Amino acid sequence: MSVRACLVVSACLWVAAARAQEGPRFHVAVDAVRVDVLVTDHDRPVAGLTARDFELRDSGVTQRVASIGYEDEAIRVMLALDTSASVDGLPLSHLRDAAGAVVDLLTPRDRAAVLTFSSGIDLACEWTADHARLARALDRQTGRGATALHDAAFAAILARDTDPGRALILLFSDGEDTASWLPGESVLDAARRTDAVIYGVGLRRPRDFPIAGFRLDVSSGIQRPPASPSPAALMEPFLPALAKETGGTYVDAQHTSRLQELFTAILREFRTRYVLTYTPEGVMPDGWHPIEVKLKHARGKVTARRGYLR
Repeated sequence: MSVRACLVVSACLWVAAARAQEGPRFHVAVDAVRVDVLVTDHDRPVAGLTARDFELRDSGVTQRVASIGYEDEAIRVMLALDTSASVDGLPLSHLRDAAGAVVDLLTPRDRAAVLTFSSGIDLACEWTADHARLARALDRQTGRGATALHDAAFAAILARDTDPGRALILLFSDGEDTASWLPGESVLDAARRTDAVIYGVGLRRPRDFPIAGFRLDVSSGIQRPPASPSPAALMEPFLPALAKETGGTYVDAQHTSRLQELFTAILREFRTRYVLTYTPEGVMPDGWHPIEVKLKHARGKVTARRGYLR
């Protein structure tokens, strides 16, 4: 077995131990579906909306929003951090400070975990509300190796906290994937099966990525993608595509000195998001469900996941 395959097998064994489940899936309670929604007006969160302000369509069919949550649930933050060789030195110091600032902003009912990745994946700290334990895990990090970005994103999705709460994955990488076993499309497929919201933070603007996006990872590698991706998907860079699938955002940090500002802004923004709950009616029970969320009685930009797989 190759070194790369061994790394992935080790990661999969860790995931199986951490999450005894069949695979990533969209989180439901009975038949209810929860959709995490961000509403902004001129980049500022819009507060005070009610269920009557939203129009939600599942597979083109209008649904009744049964309930709406807003800043009233505990959050679960997965800090998935690139610690490859290119991050070593001052950038890693900036990264540790940024992740530590997020931990400092967590409330006693919130929980977090730290997953680091380079050539392999390490669960540096399991889910906990202990800020000191999280801080120690961050302080231990060093920069070395290549960048298994796809494998790390998949592990972060699969390792969702089993305790109830809204799931945020804050995924940082300073470059492209250079060491993963999984192709990008397989990770996007996993993202469609989870209710976690992914915010990607990198050091490159979307237009600075290669035109091919993650085409190389789709056409090569040990594991084939679950289905043939569309030409449009092949042209979209991995981190922005992953964020968009889950209703999150990709942020270009430009420089690691801005990571603390951006990480804390992401956490604060996440707390302002609405959680819409509905029971699907008039749609097929399985398969891909495209979601469309609009405002009826208020002004603002709505950001939500593209859909979900059941």
